[in-house]
Amino acid sequence: MAKRASPFSHRFARFWLPSLALACVFGGWAAAQQPTPLPPLTEVAGPPAAAARTQDGIVEVRIEGNHATEVAKLPKLVTRAGQVFDEQAIEEDVRTLHRTRKFVDVHPKYVRVPEGVIVIFQVVERPMLRYVKYVGNQHMTTRSLRKKAEIDVGDSMDPYVVEEARRRIESHYHEKGYEAARVTTVEGDKPGDKGAVFLIDEGKNRKALWTSFVGNTIASDARLLTQIKSKPGVLWLFGGDVDRSVIDADVETLTAYYRSLGFFQAKVGREVQVVHEGNRDWTHLTFVINEGPRYTVRNVSFVGNSKFKGEFLERDLKLKSGEHFNQSKMDADLGLIRDIYGGRGFVFADIRADPRFLEEPGQLDLVYNVAEGQRYRVGKINVRIRGEHPHTRHSTVLNRLSLRPGDILDIRKLRDDERRLKASSLFMADAAKGQGPRIVFSKPEGEDTAVAQNPERPGYRGQS
Repeated sequence: MAKRASPFSHRFARFWLPSLALACVFGGWAAAQQPTPLPPLTEVAGPPAAAARTQDGIVEVRIEGNHATEVAKLPKLVTRAGQVFDEQAIEEDVRTLHRTRKFVDVHPKYVRVPEGVIVIFQVVERPMLRYVKYVGNQHMTTRSLRKKAEIDVGDSMDPYVVEEARRRIESHYHEKGYEAARVTTVEGDKPGDKGAVFLIDEGKNRKALWTSFVGNTIASDARLLTQIKSKPGVLWLFGGDVDRSVIDADVETLTAYYRSLGFFQAKVGREVQVVHEGNRDWTHLTFVINEGPRYTVRNVSFVGNSKFKGEFLERDLKLKSGEHFNQSKMDADLGLIRDIYGGRGFVFADIRADPRFLEEPGQLDLVYNVAEGQRYRVGKINVRIRGEHPHTRHSTVLNRLSLRPGDILDIRKLRDDERRLKASSLFMADAAKGQGPRIVFSKPEGEDTAVAQNPERPGYRGQS
């Protein structure tokens, strides 16, 4: 029998055990149904005030004039049958239909019937693309270009959409190392065009021959190569395409890497040399690094802490006074401080690190701002099991928990309990998809507060 996952919660300390669930939510609006014949018209008007009043109920919503566009593929409208007539909602729906770029014009009409008002959106469709052609592509398949362009026969004939498709095709060539590639729209950007035709000048493919670094002293070339994407491919054959946008992103990545090591004034530039060889261009990419001074932590202090002394909080920190600033160590210390508070009931404590630069070059003070909040105990514990036919007893989950109502909440125990539930193989767990038993908690409500203050403490084992 397949195992089902189990959401488990507790209102103050709420526990989730989510499973892989398929939720099918069916929503509809009257326009998505097959239109029935209109009743005899008693009044038709353009201005809403003449055809409908705000207290009138909406009997039906229809879209007319859509010969090629399926209603099911349009966005959901705010105006629906059963609602009170709302002119502002109808105007918003008109804008929504316009934003689909499938219609040249959208005009609302109102028909009064004895039961209320029928709202009709009269649309005029844009012409459809009769063909989409790619001319000049030799190194890229038409199939791959069609996938990147995201337009096809039957789509709306919209110059804006055609231009976006041209831009995506050209960007795709640049990403694959064809920096000189140019894509021109021959047809599809003028009134009266029946389809879209893209003329492609691929130019030469450009690949990375070598990537080097100048000015780096704190990290080796091999270490910096692990931080970037612009580098030679395997055996100079697979991968290694040169893309300017990727190079720019690598500059930002290297800058962030140096900042994380305390080089807050580091600057990274790049130089690109091109070597022409047959039908391919090779590039030698050099990242030029000016590291600047490396900042040292002068003092570590705490602000807002009243439950724990600064000496106690600082005792096990990895980043201490006199050491070079290190982002990874600071992040680890933040987790440690949060565990100190969260392990003693202060589960909503807000701790933030604030590096403060001093007038003296290369020096900073590291201040941890602490908002401790209240101390919490476990309130009522609820177990929620999802699945078509959940069969796992709640006591099976409760027996694997180390906390009971009335206990001081310990965030570390919650994590251990969550791992224990995942390892039990009772519930579906897929770490790659983020699925599996989870434990979450929220601030208490009235009933939870009473349970936490006056807990009944029978053992869970054996309960049904």
